[in-house]
Amino acid sequence: MASAYFDFKKFRVWHNQVAMKVGTDAVVLGCLAPLLPQTKAILDIGTGSGVISLLLAQRCVDACITALEIDELAAQQAQFNFENSMYAARLNCVPTSLQKFGNHTKEKFDLIVSNPPFFEQGKNITIANNARSMARQDVSLSFSDLAKYSALLLNQSGSFCLILPIQEAHVFATEAVHHGLHVTHEIAIIPRVGKPANRLVQVYQFDKGNLVQTELTLKDENANPSEAYIQLSKDFYLRIDQ
Repeated sequence: MASAYFDFKKFRVWHNQVAMKVGTDAVVLGCLAPLLPQTKAILDIGTGSGVISLLLAQRCVDACITALEIDELAAQQAQFNFENSMYAARLNCVPTSLQKFGNHTKEKFDLIVSNPPFFEQGKNITIANNARSMARQDVSLSFSDLAKYSALLLNQSGSFCLILPIQEAHVFATEAVHHGLHVTHEIAIIPRVGKPANRLVQVYQFDKGNLVQTELTLKDENANPSEAYIQLSKDFYLRIDQ
């Protein structure tokens, strides 16, 4: 039976009330999202347990983070995790959809992050748990709306960063262009040496520049954490083989 919580070095994440448990995708995104000295306001879309927001709060000591979560139980658990962390004063979970939030706020953000739904609605995919289904499919948040509202809420010099499977990442990139967002950096996530990449971390900005493409391999040929992943996450994991 999976644990009801996951311990990092500086905070605990309870995730027994959320559809998507703490996983590698969230940690990778939380570690790789670009932070600059001028990053003061961060938006986390679909925060779930709040793990990405907590990772970013540890990395960026001056940033205030707003986390959005449409599922009521997940929003309550994220807020509980925030309030019981050392970063409580800089974290807030808003129990609403991106669409409603975007239509009612005038706030702009220096960084927007999302580990979004990635199975497009209508595909022949069956997920028994309704909450997990909502978290994994674009039932409540289409790629079109994700791109539209991210562009609306992003500062002109800001960055939007997300993680998606390869195919869905390319679909999203096409959608993002319609809203003035361009990929400036792509990090191919390789699960293990000798395996093909199965995720892309993408950074979007309004200014179209030369695309920088890099890669990160998570495990070596013996299925142990790679040195690159150890270095990336060493400030967060208690044990990287958790």
